Amino acid sequence: MADTRGRRDFLKKLALSGAAVTGGTAIAHGGSDHPTAGVPKRTLGKTGAKVSILGLGLGSAFTRPFEGDPEATEAVLMRALSHGINYWDTARAYGVSEEMLGPVVEKVRKDIYLVSKSRVRTYDGFKRELETSLKNLRTDHIDLYHIHNLNPERDPDMDAIENGAVKAIKEAKEEGIIKHFGITGHSGVEILMEGIRRWDPDAMLTVFPVDRPDDGAYEDQLLPLARERNMGVVAMKTVRWARNSDLPGPQLIRYGISVEGVACAIVGLDSMAHLDENAAMASTFEPMSKDLMAEMSQYVRGELASLGEPPWKRPGYEDGMTA
Repeated sequence: MADTRGRRDFLKKLALSGAAVTGGTAIAHGGSDHPTAGVPKRTLGKTGAKVSILGLGLGSAFTRPFEGDPEATEAVLMRALSHGINYWDTARAYGVSEEMLGPVVEKVRKDIYLVSKSRVRTYDGFKRELETSLKNLRTDHIDLYHIHNLNPERDPDMDAIENGAVKAIKEAKEEGIIKHFGITGHSGVEILMEGIRRWDPDAMLTVFPVDRPDDGAYEDQLLPLARERNMGVVAMKTVRWARNSDLPGPQLIRYGISVEGVACAIVGLDSMAHLDENAAMASTFEPMSKDLMAEMSQYVRGELASLGEPPWKRPGYEDGMTA
């Protein structure tokens, strides 16, 4: 009974702390035909771009429900744009995601900040990947293009990457084919920190979930280096594993965009209802206090303790169609 009461009290505290949603139910127009007033924007570090604090993650969560239905695809993407969500994140590894986006991107190109990624590490291969992305997305430029999923086991030779994918991506930036370049990863902070020091990327996409993995290293070690370089920092996996707790998803996202230095959090776009619910929180976003964030982290770590490592920490995980 004490545990149940403690859980209820904590959820109540979250609800009273300024969130727009409680218990997983949208309050501010979520699920209605009248979108929220608009998701606010932040500057994405040294890119100077203004991006919505809530972004679209367009991996498997998006492709599974919407593949083969171009009308539904366009409807949900346009709904996101009506909420003011302009940060759209896809990747070559996300199956047919780029092809699904292309027809809509073609219509709204000036209104979105378009992001894609490649896992190829060679010079020629990376250039081919970028050309394919441009073709699939029906655009002549991509706002941010990432070297996707740096992993110390798969990427032991950073010099080879520097002479391959990094050379290709910097050339593409000089040519204006991409506006900014970044790195992504969730396999430890060391390789990301090395990439930042070597290549000085414009932006980074990595994990900032509420349970603070690796003893908080992403927030306490990696993030200060990125902020020192004025990088644009985007959070992922804010909901992915902690969905196994009883905290409502929007609160988990709220934690990620409350982390000082994070410009945006991307969340899988799987349904209109979840889109509206998350946009309701973001449109009236109130950052969590540091004390509440610490309490929430402790609470979620307790909830997840019996579940073992999250999927992206397990051997063989690929940030592609399981993203």
